[in-house]
Amino acid sequence: MEAKELEQNVKSLLCAVQTVVSHRELDQIKSDILGKSGYVTRALKSLRELPDEEKKAYGAEINKIKNHAEEIIAAKIAEFEERLIEEKLKNEKVDITLPVESPRFGGLHLITNAIRRIRDYYLARGFLVLDGPEIETDFYNFDALNIHKYHPARQSHDTFYLKGFEETLLRTQTSCVQIRTMMEMGVPVRMVSIGKTYRNDALDATHSPMFHQLECLVVDEQPVNIGHLKNELRKSLSFFFDVENVALRFRPSFFPFTEPSLEVDCRYTQKDGRIIITEDGDRWIEIAGAGIVHPNVFKNCGIQGQQYGFAFAFGLDRLVMMKNGIQDIRNLFDTDSRWLKHYGQ
Repeated sequence: MEAKELEQNVKSLLCAVQTVVSHRELDQIKSDILGKSGYVTRALKSLRELPDEEKKAYGAEINKIKNHAEEIIAAKIAEFEERLIEEKLKNEKVDITLPVESPRFGGLHLITNAIRRIRDYYLARGFLVLDGPEIETDFYNFDALNIHKYHPARQSHDTFYLKGFEETLLRTQTSCVQIRTMMEMGVPVRMVSIGKTYRNDALDATHSPMFHQLECLVVDEQPVNIGHLKNELRKSLSFFFDVENVALRFRPSFFPFTEPSLEVDCRYTQKDGRIIITEDGDRWIEIAGAGIVHPNVFKNCGIQGQQYGFAFAFGLDRLVMMKNGIQDIRNLFDTDSRWLKHYGQ
């Protein structure tokens, strides 16, 4: 794609930004420009096919177009948010002198309820359920997990680093809890870590700079294989979605801390726009990342000898959204009492 063609395609979409009336329309335009299959992403991928002398100039032009698109979209998002606040101030009034409807005060948020339910499930099966510091060091968050110094995930566009504190960051994954546990307790270990994680993502319908992650780790001196991993994943997801036996599919992938690494899909069906996980669904959806623990991870934890283990992880917020038919992750962090009352437990 030539720079001129890219600019024209993006310009036509940005013109439409001025007339959109909903976040859904704006998210679609953002995806068409900046998403995984958007114009800018495809243009960046095409750089590898260009001669070295052309890459620098074309790359600079792509970044210029990308930055301009991000500014236009961010301004429109700010306009939506300002309008929403104005409408709420105008239309929503609360009389704090009115009596409460019932003697019951508050309820459990969907995420809190899910965490408690999963914790009780794993504790009953003899697993440790742990969490650790949300402020971590490069060693626990990256080095020990076999993520080398120049891996893209370590750059500031993905990670929140703490200003004034060298090599200190908000954890991007709960895997660092597994590292701390193996270093303190050795093996064997059967554990689940559940907690908040942070990545430098723009807030939209499917992304949040703060989200919850669940990871499972099973390590032993006796052989642990893909069959054990598949069995545990099936048990966990069947329990979470209240399905007798979820159908799983594995696809080869790459994670620095596992080898082999796998992407895990579940069968599902769709009804009234809602995703329903079911063992006989006619479609597949990506649900988790998994794999056999890389030997370098054991070495970095100071564990000697032959060890075997598997690990898997998924975003808890996303699973909660699928189970409850929620389309926008921003709803999980909303403070609208009507939404909380509807979904609260």
